[in-house]
Amino acid sequence: MNLGLPPLLTAGQPRYLVLAQALMDDIKSGRYPVGGLLPTEHELCQHFNVSRHTVREAIRKLSEMGLLTRQQGVGTRVKATHVASRYVQSSEGLSDLHQYVRDVRLDISGVRDVSTDEELAELLECKAGQDWLEVSGLRYMEGDMEPIALTRVYIARAYRGIADELDGQQPIYSLIERKYSVQFVEMRQSLSAVTINETEAAALKVVAGSPGLQIVRKYTTGNGELLEVAVNLHPGDRFSYSTIQRLTWQGKDA
Repeated sequence: MNLGLPPLLTAGQPRYLVLAQALMDDIKSGRYPVGGLLPTEHELCQHFNVSRHTVREAIRKLSEMGLLTRQQGVGTRVKATHVASRYVQSSEGLSDLHQYVRDVRLDISGVRDVSTDEELAELLECKAGQDWLEVSGLRYMEGDMEPIALTRVYIARAYRGIADELDGQQPIYSLIERKYSVQFVEMRQSLSAVTINETEAAALKVVAGSPGLQIVRKYTTGNGELLEVAVNLHPGDRFSYSTIQRLTWQGKDA
């Protein structure tokens, strides 16, 4: 029987993510037991009334999460019923930042005013001696005891009034937008491989010298004003980041 995907669920997110959730629910319920094979791509297309591309993207997502494994010439086998202790962040646009905040909570450990030294001023693209609000803490996946990130967020001094509204559940840039009637229109992101030092290692519960992934996100308004800079340090074995970029062909001869 062709069930298709629930239309209300597909309205707000890509169809492959809805399909991935449906398959995850079937795996958890035992419909597809560990060690068993999923239906073929063709069967999944027929069953859920989706394209082969949607099926492949859903399987890719669940494979990244540690639930499935592909075997050439055999098929896609169920590897586990629960997500491995690693967060896989997929990015197709700015809207995926909200998904990250929904999936991962921030336990805030400190909020303080800081004056920038030369190194911090370079990060925040300002002059040394400027005041910013620094929010620090650890990020956790729901139910996990080990953090997936050590976070420092710097908020421009003009917007420090949101300090009393921070709860670790809402994006900080959303709080700024709502309270001050401003809107960020651009997020610049940089990723770099780093070595985790002793202080960071103690907080993240890893061995000092372990590899890490540092992600810096800078949020600016339409006139180029920097509202917020978020620095997230992830242990290399607890986080991975994937992006999807599509070419749009224009013109009849493209």
